[in-house]
Amino acid sequence: MAIPLFALAMFGLLDVGKLVYTNSVISQAAREGARLGATEAGWIGVPGDGCVTDTASIGSGNPGAHVCPTNVAAFKSHIVAAVNRMAVGVGTLSAVHVSCNLGSGSDPAPTDPAWTDTTLGGNGCDDDAGNSIGSSGQLVSVRVEYIYQPITPIISSIIGPVPLSGSASMVIN
Repeated sequence: MAIPLFALAMFGLLDVGKLVYTNSVISQAAREGARLGATEAGWIGVPGDGCVTDTASIGSGNPGAHVCPTNVAAFKSHIVAAVNRMAVGVGTLSAVHVSCNLGSGSDPAPTDPAWTDTTLGGNGCDDDAGNSIGSSGQLVSVRVEYIYQPITPIISSIIGPVPLSGSASMVIN
């Protein structure tokens, strides 16, 4: 009788530890996405010799080049890639939302816990015509969603899937 209860407690602790780790990873991934967004948002669509379209293009011939995404879609894909680079041990994160805002009273960063690119304060960093609206001094916000599934079947049947999210906002350079 004691061994099954002990095993349940041990596996429950493992699941709780993995949940805490996953929540931390999700939050760090959102911060990394916001950091990358803050460095690239002001360079969307900027042509020039000092620009490259991705970090792999920076080399000895252009060591100080900026990553200048060609459009908002490329900008968002760079953010999603940055988020997933930080998601070690969690898997691919596909629910990544982006918003660019003035940060003032008239256009604050999204604060609703469930905001997306285009609802509840999010704007996807583009206007209705698809043009970039992020510029220096504004805020870029990134929100990452993930559904944690406990690994222990008994624990999973007791608590079920746990929705997690992390978000971060940073000033665009």
